[in-house]
Amino acid sequence: MIWHVQNENFILDSTRIFMKAFHLLLFHGSFIFPECILIFGLILLLMIDSTSDQKDRPWFYFISSTSLVISITALLFRWREEPIISFSGNFQTNNFNEIFQFLILLCSTLCIPLSVEYIECTEMAITEFLLFVLTATLGGMFLCGANDLITIFVAPECFSLCSYLLSGYTKRDVRSNEATTKYLLMGGASSSILVHGFSWLYGLSGGEIELQEIVNGLINTQMYNSPGISIALISITVGIGFKLSPAPFHQWTPDIYEGVRFVRQIPTSISISEMFGFFKTP
Repeated sequence: MIWHVQNENFILDSTRIFMKAFHLLLFHGSFIFPECILIFGLILLLMIDSTSDQKDRPWFYFISSTSLVISITALLFRWREEPIISFSGNFQTNNFNEIFQFLILLCSTLCIPLSVEYIECTEMAITEFLLFVLTATLGGMFLCGANDLITIFVAPECFSLCSYLLSGYTKRDVRSNEATTKYLLMGGASSSILVHGFSWLYGLSGGEIELQEIVNGLINTQMYNSPGISIALISITVGIGFKLSPAPFHQWTPDIYEGVRFVRQIPTSISISEMFGFFKTP
């Protein structure tokens, strides 16, 4: 009997969460239209790759490149609109964000034709490579518009995981395997330090996750001059430093670039989006 009641409560809670998510997507989906185009391209690539007997590579290139180009076009048509905060304050859209989203899309669009020849010569799987590039681009675009701590953490992890896989994509190369191992360890450590800093901000602000609400919470609780803020800022700076690899956090970077042979633009676009998403102030 108790199990039956708990099961009903779980179904009701799940239905309520699903309806709320559907409501947000229905009324705020237009604000993330360029990102939705990339998501549609990812789904289309997966469907074609899983159902097609003959792996027609030109179709994969065409779908991925077309989704990126259409996303850029949608981004340009949205230019000069008023700043909007959507998804219950989790995402914001303005022209400043769209500049960095455009740079990320442009870098990813150039990555594909620059990497095609090497992938074809080495006979590596092309579908997975395109999926990783599109997913990393998607994470970078969401990071540019992030307006709360959860989105700021989840978005870079989305493209960080893809970056780990891309750095070790040439798995027969020893240097590529070494690059993946170092990148994964440093990325995991930096993410842990970053989350530790976010937890300090969350607690000191009175349980707020939105950027502007964190500032207001620190002012209301009179904790903006406390030692905890120094710990939070140091942790966030160290976490960001290892992800962006500026001096003195750059020792691991040369090995990663040495292992990633087929494309050089991906770390650049990721660094641009991370720098903007993390250092953006309300």
